[in-house]
Formats: sequence, C-alpha cells, structure tokens
Amino acid sequence: MNLKRAAAVLSLAGGIAAVTAGTSHAQVAMAGGCELRVTEVRALDLQETPTDEIYLVVGDERTGVRTFTEGQTREATEFGTSDQITEFIGPGGTVLVSVVEDDPTADTRIGAFSVPCRAAATQRDVAGAGAFYRVSYVVTQLP
Repeated sequence: MNLKRAAAVLSLAGGIAAVTAGTSHAQVAMAGGCELRVTEVRALDLQETPTDEIYLVVGDERTGVRTFTEGQTREATEFGTSDQITEFIGPGGTVLVSVVEDDPTADTRIGAFSVPCRAAATQRDVAGAGAFYRVSYVVTQLP
C-alpha cells in the first residue's frame, strides 16, 4: 500500500472511531426507544425528622444527596447533572428509579419503581422504611 493510501485509510479509520466512540443520547435516539427525565421530588413524610438526606438512582446513575424537610419539593436538577436524572429506555424496556435515604452506616432504600418506554408526564409515589416521597417524571418517545 502506498503512503498516500495508507494515510487516507488511517485518517478514515480515525474519523470513524471518533464518531462512534461512546454512546450519546443522539446515537441511542437513532435506535428508537424513550428518554426518561425525572423532574421533581416531593417529601410527603420523612423517615427521620426533622430532615431526610435523599438521593436518587435513575437506571445506573446515582445523583447527589439533598436534604428534605416534610412537604418540601425539589427540582430534579438540584440533585445533579442532566445525565444523572435522565436515562435511555430501550424499546419495550424499563428503567428502575429508586429513592434512597443517605445514612452514615448503611443507606436505606425507601422504595423504587420501574418506568416503561411509553410517553408520559406523570408521578409515582414511593413509600417504605417509614417515609413517603412523590417522584415526578417525563418519558419522551424517541424517533
């Protein structure tokens, strides 16, 4: 192979590698499915008064911890980046969303629910371990 041709092949291979490296939402969207985005969390009953320290697990992403008082509502963006509160759901699949109390010795899972790949703007109540939270979310159908 001549040097010009070798350089062209390597350049093309590098471009393909750069384009396909990682999995972005745009690349996944081309495959269909849905995008789940948590929008807010409301504390209806605390596990430990006067405050709970709560984090979410959305699919395989763990958010930061936020302190709640009873009746308090927090925007999901307060928990972390959009990558932490947004998750791709494959066609026909589901994503698990968990609400967890951050404790010094062992964290306590208050509850969890599965979100299917179906367009929706709704909320789910999560209760357990003496606490009650409401999680609002949006599921967008991808082309």
